[in-house]
Amino acid sequence: MFGFLKQKKKAGKTDTKPSREDLIAQAKANAAAAREAIGEETLDKIAAAMRRKQESDLEKAKTKIRAMDQDKVADAVRLWLDEK
Repeated sequence: MFGFLKQKKKAGKTDTKPSREDLIAQAKANAAAAREAIGEETLDKIAAAMRRKQESDLEKAKTKIRAMDQDKVADAVRLWLDEK
């Protein structure tokens, strides 16, 4: 009765997905091409900047807060906002 709601099968269309190994090989090739285009020196600078950011006081505080009990953190933030 409601045939228009059913999906129509398309003849001749086979949807083959690449295998996991093919995707990994393609990703590695893309990474190698990007590394070649950007250059090792630039990549080293980016890595150093990321390490500095992870070692910053702000990031350390974020890590500590994430490790704490979330209810206590929420209560402390509410109290802090109420004081303002």
